[in-house]
Amino acid sequence: MGLPRAPGTMTVDTNEPPLRTRVAIAGNTAFVAWAVVAFSVLIAGCSGIRFGDRSTASETSKEVDMGQQAALRAIGGSAVSGKVRVIDRGDGAVVLVSGMNLSGAYRLAFHERGNCTSPNGFSAGPAWAPAATGKRAQDLVPQLYANTENWAEAEIRVPKLHARGADGVAGRSVMLYAGTEVPDVRPDVPNAAIACGVFEAARTPFSSF
Repeated sequence: MGLPRAPGTMTVDTNEPPLRTRVAIAGNTAFVAWAVVAFSVLIAGCSGIRFGDRSTASETSKEVDMGQQAALRAIGGSAVSGKVRVIDRGDGAVVLVSGMNLSGAYRLAFHERGNCTSPNGFSAGPAWAPAATGKRAQDLVPQLYANTENWAEAEIRVPKLHARGADGVAGRSVMLYAGTEVPDVRPDVPNAAIACGVFEAARTPFSSF
């Protein structure tokens, strides 16, 4: 039985923490709540960040194979210029030709060596074709024609020919000949060769002049 209380006396619950303690607890609780919210926001923001994304890196580093291209330079006293590109397509290749200062019929042949230093094309070696084509090197690409403005644009599909590898043109050369024949090229003997170019890896999409 409790003692009688004098009038105006305040009752204090001894099980309740002192006021200073309660204020401290309330402050700590508010800080913890703020920290939890801040941490949640940080995690949510970081969830969309991917460090070292391998797929993006691989796509960036992956190069598209644009084939082999030869820049044509005039030989044999001609004024021909242009380019020839070979791009792999399935079991063969597409040969793209773009040239200017050509007239009438002309022939295209690939040659064994990537060397166009001689004035008549002899340094390029003999005409070449993959054995798998079953054709003579002189007949691998059919006869072509320039237009009436002396421009030449052509796209030829050649089975069994490739841009690289044993059956590829990489490291070889290409020559254009005026007329309908691909003659044997002999040293210091004038012939129908009018342009020569050495193949190297293409770096940009093919385009005409």
